[in-house]
Amino acid sequence: MLNGEACGYICPEYGLSKSFFKEILQYLPQQLIRTDNKSELTIELITGGSLRFFSGEALNSLRGRKFHFLVVDEAAYIPDLEHEWNTSIRPTLTDYAGDALLISTPRGRGFFDALYQKGVNGEHGYASFHFSTYDNPFISREEIEAARASMPLAQFNQEYLAIPGENAANPFGTENIRINTIPALSRNPTVIYGIDLARSGDHTVIIGLDDEGAMSYYDRFQLPYNQTIDRIQKLSAGIPKIVDQTGVGAPIVEALQANCRNVRGFTFTSESKPRILIHLIREIEAGNVKFIEPVAQEMMVFEYSYSPTGHVKYQAMSGYHDDTVMALAMAAYFRDQVQAVQNWRLYR
Repeated sequence: MLNGEACGYICPEYGLSKSFFKEILQYLPQQLIRTDNKSELTIELITGGSLRFFSGEALNSLRGRKFHFLVVDEAAYIPDLEHEWNTSIRPTLTDYAGDALLISTPRGRGFFDALYQKGVNGEHGYASFHFSTYDNPFISREEIEAARASMPLAQFNQEYLAIPGENAANPFGTENIRINTIPALSRNPTVIYGIDLARSGDHTVIIGLDDEGAMSYYDRFQLPYNQTIDRIQKLSAGIPKIVDQTGVGAPIVEALQANCRNVRGFTFTSESKPRILIHLIREIEAGNVKFIEPVAQEMMVFEYSYSPTGHVKYQAMSGYHDDTVMALAMAAYFRDQVQAVQNWRLYR
């Protein structure tokens, strides 16, 4: 801009573009600014240089424009980056033989990673750079270590170490899923059941774990509530049962507690759901929970994402279910309590 060149800045969504536009204005000396337009997110300098912000949600607006320099921020999160790069972004650099700087937290082995590998492999016209959060002088090491202690390893590696996961936003890690998948249910006695109740279009899932954390029971079905209750009541009477009591599950839990021993309700909230899922992920990372193929398949399409406020959401990809994952998470979370009770000893 200072050299009189036309520049563009692309963000994944409009709100981020607005935020960066305001921030750039704070850094520029006012005497250099000829005009700034808050509605179009453009800045023109007295040097003839300019900067215009764009949203990755509407990159058709790039067509017909030309730039000396482009920044694509959080490039891996631009919807269909490969298509947009080839049809909308790259052509704007042709007139001036311009440059582009693509910056991003990795998001699996997608197109952003493919461009990064071009620089790693020394391909002409590309240069690649890698920095972890540890390289950031403005973030304390203590803060990073606190994040490491509270996050699944696959998620920390991608978000803080900039190591792309094989399966984009999968918090379990593809390799962890593979090595903890067992060919058949354990024949050891079940010590706890996790039960995720069906909602519209879902299935009720019952998962049992043995005292070593291996799946020892599996049932998945769609039945009316009265038959669901009857099916749960037929489980081993003395074994603890953790039952989803969120929403429509509350009356089922009440009915079960009236006629069945060792039934405990669990409510999924924005705090409790991540808590038990992070516990499950850590147990799988440590090799303490083993599961059969149907659960592994659901884990493969499970993902994490960040809300606009920075909160992490864990859920199945659009069009998929997570009922077996949630049943397993409840069983794994409360298995520790069951083991603690089993390990009580009396001394004289």
